[in-house]
Amino acid sequence: MTTLAVVWARGATIVCLVSLNTRLIADGRYSAAVAVSGLLSACWWINARVANRADGVGPLLAYATGAACGTACGLWIGGWAW
Repeated sequence: MTTLAVVWARGATIVCLVSLNTRLIADGRYSAAVAVSGLLSACWWINARVANRADGVGPLLAYATGAACGTACGLWIGGWAW
């Protein structure tokens, strides 16, 4: 169960930051986008090193669900943050 929660959190975090960064760029908030892109790159690097250790449908669904939640969260944060 812990593994699925970690996989969910990775999907949510990465896609949240991508979504937030996209919104910041679209709004012309370039300095904030640069800051977020640094954090995003660090998360992406960590995920790339460990993502291949989770196999099966469970981790796939956990990551996909986390990514969907991350999209909504990133768009929501981008609306009021920075």
